Amino acid sequence: MHEMGINITVFRLINDAHNPWLDTFFGIVSGLGDGLVVALLCALLMLFRLRLGLAAMAAFILSGLIAQLLKRIFDMPRPPAVLENVHVLGSAFSSHSFPSGHATSDGVMFLAAFLLWNLRDFRTWTVAVLFALAALGRVYGGVHFPLDVTVGLVLGALCMHVIWRWSATWPVQNWQVSQWSWKLGGMLVIVLAAVLGLGYHMQPSTAQPLATLLPVAALLVLMRRWKEMKGSGRG
Repeated sequence: MHEMGINITVFRLINDAHNPWLDTFFGIVSGLGDGLVVALLCALLMLFRLRLGLAAMAAFILSGLIAQLLKRIFDMPRPPAVLENVHVLGSAFSSHSFPSGHATSDGVMFLAAFLLWNLRDFRTWTVAVLFALAALGRVYGGVHFPLDVTVGLVLGALCMHVIWRWSATWPVQNWQVSQWSWKLGGMLVIVLAAVLGLGYHMQPSTAQPLATLLPVAALLVLMRRWKEMKGSGRG
């Protein structure tokens, strides 16, 4: 009961601190944890760092399956189902609160940032903080309690750590010799970008601009990568 009291208290501190500027910021940023968005980012990562991209995709899938299993085992109510005057961004939900699926995906990308760059690189901290804020946005948006988000982040990061360690045994160097090592990733980027950009409904709905911006950005990155590979004779 004491832990639940702290959970609600922290939720209130975050959720009650709403204003139009934060609504816009968290309404969009929290969409970074959407499953299709994270899958697209993993596919893009495969174009440049095959092992890390494959590990991130595997960790995303594994952590997502575990999160969905835990949701159905615990079936915890969401804030709008048990509290009054909850500030909600997007659609209000009532069940399967624990753990947060978005935060689980955010946890995968959070750790992936530290594996992609080093601790002294500002890009590491920029991306890591961005995904941490995306997870926090699920509390600000009124659809999860802080405990849901915390456990989700830890679950995602833990799965990323385990899969990354395991990926050291994968014959990635042999795969990279093939021209298809990046072409398959490129095709995956095209498919995911098309699904995201052609009528996909983001969660939360306030993050819908990402469904337009990310596919365009992804295809531009793919075109640049294609030119690089063509110039190196692997196109």
